[in-house]
Amino acid sequence: MIYEVTVTNVEQPGLISDGNRAHYQIILQRLPSPEKYLSQYRRRCSSITTNISHQNGFSHNQNTPNMSKISELPPLSIMPMPLLLKSYFVTWILASPRIIKLFLPLLNKLANSNSALLNPDRNPVLHMIVRKFIYDHFIAGESACQVRARVAAMKNLGFRGIILGYAREVNITGGVAQHGSEISVTKEAGESAIKEWRDDLMNTISLLQPGDFLSVKFSGAGPLALHALKNNLPPPYLVQESMHLLLRTARAQKAPYLKATPSNILNHLRLAQAEDWTLGIKLVRGAYIATEKRELIHDTIQDTHKAYNSIAADLLGNSYPGININGDAKGYPRAELFLATHNEESIKRAYAIQSQRIREGKPTIELASGQLQGMADEISCGLLQLCRKDEPRDSRNAPNRNPTQFEEEQFILAQALKPKAYKCMVWGSTQKSLQFLLRRVKENGDALGRTGFWVKGFEKEIWRRIRGKLGV
Repeated sequence: MIYEVTVTNVEQPGLISDGNRAHYQIILQRLPSPEKYLSQYRRRCSSITTNISHQNGFSHNQNTPNMSKISELPPLSIMPMPLLLKSYFVTWILASPRIIKLFLPLLNKLANSNSALLNPDRNPVLHMIVRKFIYDHFIAGESACQVRARVAAMKNLGFRGIILGYAREVNITGGVAQHGSEISVTKEAGESAIKEWRDDLMNTISLLQPGDFLSVKFSGAGPLALHALKNNLPPPYLVQESMHLLLRTARAQKAPYLKATPSNILNHLRLAQAEDWTLGIKLVRGAYIATEKRELIHDTIQDTHKAYNSIAADLLGNSYPGININGDAKGYPRAELFLATHNEESIKRAYAIQSQRIREGKPTIELASGQLQGMADEISCGLLQLCRKDEPRDSRNAPNRNPTQFEEEQFILAQALKPKAYKCMVWGSTQKSLQFLLRRVKENGDALGRTGFWVKGFEKEIWRRIRGKLGV
């Protein structure tokens, strides 16, 4: 089971509507199954716990790893020059509030227009412009062939896998759903939207490889599903039927901003403990802020950060408040944690806790993190660079020699310490992808506030390469 929780705050009155949450998202992992993967991970950690000690030469580094200083080269050094320049250009635009304010209304028009002139899917010239300057940077592609090529390029950079979804998005403006008249929509039209959503996800599953994730947004199922979500109603029967089909297909192929988030996690941990299954937690920060009731949300950004980091620390330390194991460590509920965040400090803190516990032979849980395609590249590249730095030369299979116990232990430790970095990608038509990007701009305001810092990082790397070419 994958359970998404969100942590955020609102410091500006009037941003939250009285409607309930209009969006939900789950993540399903394709082969290998979470249970099988977790057991493999535990066996690896068990080997570390029983075999590795101070005498074997592994220091207990209790300092937070500095991702910007893990090698002589900066994290962005692993990016190809064309991608680096394009990322710099796009990030420079995102760093300008004036440009964003100017272009958002235009993008909103293009994303929702039925006009042959303003719809990028129907206007070839507009389609080319949007694809060149926006779409290709943030979206995986329009066809299966394009998606496979982009995913392969991401994995060649070193990402462990991808989280892939389809860019079918509800249109939300100012916290109010604008998906047509959701109450008066005909049953036929509503069910047609659900079937299209289901078929898009079935096509997405076919693009996944072992270790990848499927991103499912129930809000993309159209007005009937949206109405049920907003009014806390049971999901439409066709949505339930579609989810069973998606789960069977995936199986065959194999936001702490809410004040109630800690107690929600506790309830699910207790349920996982009682029923003996693995709880998957995707921790996000502020993804649905535009549709939450104000009184449910933390008062300040500091409270939000504290809640997010505390939840991650308690989960990684197998010390979540309220869990009773009666002195039996094996009785602790099984869980996996995915940090979906563009906040570098949260990732560094979590990785420091997990790596320290692994080095000390203490129990911990599976940890992974992911960022959106086209955003937070310095964080993603820092994780990839950390993977490469901690990768020892594997001499176990050298000819005419058997690996020593130390070499085996060193290899096992290095594999366990490698951070698991993912990129969240979507695919779909140009217009649908613009709807997706508009929502991401709204829900990633905190990340956009850090784009100025990212721009400086890109500039430093570009000048470093220029000086290297000139021999300066």
